[in-house]
Amino acid sequence: MAERDIRERDILVAPNEYAYVQDLTKGDIVLYVGPTKVSLSNTERMIEHRDGRFVPVRGDEAGMSVHRFVGATSSQYIILQNPPKDPETQATKGANSAVLLEVGRTLVVPGPAEFPLWPGQTARVVDGHRLRENEYLVLRVYDDDGQGSPIGTESILRGSDQSFYLPTTGLEVVPNRDGNYVRTAWRLDHSRGLHLRVTASFETGEEDLLPPGRYQAGQDVFLRGGAGFFFPNSSIHVVAEVEAIPLAEKEGIYVRDLESGGVRTVVGPQSYLVDPTKEELVGRPLSDEVRASWRISKYSAKRAPAIYVPPSEAVLIIAPSRRELVMGPQVRVLDFDEELEVLQLSTGRPKSNANLLDTCFLQVQGNKVSDRVQLQTADHVDLMATLSYRVSFVGDNEKWFAVRNYVELLCDHLGSIIRSAARATTIHDFHGSSAQVLRDAILGCHEDSGARTGRHFEENGMWVYDLEVLDVSIQDTDVLEMLQSSQRAAIASAIHRSSEDRRLGDEQLKESVNLRIMKSQIATLQQAAEHEATSRGVELARTGTRLEIDRMDRVGRAKNAADAASITNTAQLALQSAKAELEAQALAANADAFCQQMQSLQPELIATLKSLGNKQLAGELTKNLAPLAILGGDSVADVASRLLESLPMTGSAGGIRDLLVAPACAATEED
Repeated sequence: MAERDIRERDILVAPNEYAYVQDLTKGDIVLYVGPTKVSLSNTERMIEHRDGRFVPVRGDEAGMSVHRFVGATSSQYIILQNPPKDPETQATKGANSAVLLEVGRTLVVPGPAEFPLWPGQTARVVDGHRLRENEYLVLRVYDDDGQGSPIGTESILRGSDQSFYLPTTGLEVVPNRDGNYVRTAWRLDHSRGLHLRVTASFETGEEDLLPPGRYQAGQDVFLRGGAGFFFPNSSIHVVAEVEAIPLAEKEGIYVRDLESGGVRTVVGPQSYLVDPTKEELVGRPLSDEVRASWRISKYSAKRAPAIYVPPSEAVLIIAPSRRELVMGPQVRVLDFDEELEVLQLSTGRPKSNANLLDTCFLQVQGNKVSDRVQLQTADHVDLMATLSYRVSFVGDNEKWFAVRNYVELLCDHLGSIIRSAARATTIHDFHGSSAQVLRDAILGCHEDSGARTGRHFEENGMWVYDLEVLDVSIQDTDVLEMLQSSQRAAIASAIHRSSEDRRLGDEQLKESVNLRIMKSQIATLQQAAEHEATSRGVELARTGTRLEIDRMDRVGRAKNAADAASITNTAQLALQSAKAELEAQALAANADAFCQQMQSLQPELIATLKSLGNKQLAGELTKNLAPLAILGGDSVADVASRLLESLPMTGSAGGIRDLLVAPACAATEED
């Protein structure tokens, strides 16, 4: 054998690695554990375990058949299939003969662990299970778990009880459909519920989420509302999670009672939870034709149809045992057994039933129906009238849908009336006032209030309140030409007459204007004269008022001056009287003082004073009496004597007289 072939037959197995070699002569399989070198002979080959069978490895892939040991950390565990019968058996470095295995048995090896696999063994490393409080594991007994539990028994391990879990031999963690081991508990609130099924009879207490009581195996339970998390157990499992159906305003669903079979309508706004143990959601598919007639553009079969009725329109909702008329504007959610009454209306002009219009909506106000009617006048002239009726529905609304084709009823009946009115009128009269004739026939004549009564239909409450004559055409061209000629002559005559009337009117207007101008001038002069007279009266009144005001002012000022003078004089008199009284009192006081002073003087002093006083008095008298003596022709002594005699003086009068004589004589001699 060449050296290259020898090297290719040598397989190196590193530490913590292993490989399988099969003896082709005996079929035995040898486990090689590294570190070692495998030198393959011509009767040996490398094999590996695939899908439960040992398959050979090609020479160029021999190195790929060397595998690492199966290993797990402390947070992992190994699920080992077919463990050795002797648990003490250990593989050693180099070649190891095959050992007997417990085929079909599964062993859970917790980490940390590392070992090679004996031929026929399989192993799977699984991470340990970390749990939050709202998570759980489903555990199943597959072998003796040391507690005597029957195989297949399942239990729940909650995250609130254990945050990390490594199973032991006899227990396995059951994955869900997605292959995940850790499951999330169902959160309970008002927007979701749980459909549960009892797998084993049990009884609950007050502290459980389920209502207290006994539950039998096979029983379905619906758990709704509340708060917290629901963890299934071996006695009950979750069939499905039910989400609440949000319903907006005027939005509904159909729900069938499973016991009675009745279907009821649930209308929003609300979030509705369907209890699958008692009821089910029912759909109502609608055909395209029905959706079009009900005016529904977007529709889901899981929802109840909501009909929007516009303003001034109405629909009739029918059911096997009831009828309801709905006026717009509003939205009406139909019950499961309710539908809309369909009207079939004639179309075209003139109206016919060749192409009926299906509609569920009746316009009850401002409805407009147009038609063309073939007429014939009393003189057998054929006409074609194009008309437009204005229609409303009044009165008892239960009759509004009594006639399915109200257009046919309207046009047939009114067409008959119009034809009858035309047959009673000649073409000349009809052509000139066709609109008036037809309106009178349909709407009635004007009443005292000026309004027309219109045309009422007792069958369905229709009221034709107006008629518009769009066109009236004459079918016979000869008659039309004659009428046009006659009309042209009438128009020319009317134009001439109108021209003369206008000329007459112009003259009348001119004279009327002149007359009104003269009347206006006269009225202006009269108003000017009245204004002048009024102005004079006002001026005279103003002058009189000014004079009266001046007089009253002068009298007032004089009276005020007199009153002031009187008050001043009275005050002055009172002041003078007071002064006089004070002076008298002062004089009396001085006199008394003087008397007392005089009494205290000596008699000699008194005599001396008397003598001096007499001299002074004589001197003054002589000086002042000289003019009197000259005027009277007497001597000064005579005048003085007479004066002194008239005075109330006693002893001193003679002395004074003597004193007066000498100076007086001296004065006379000097003269």
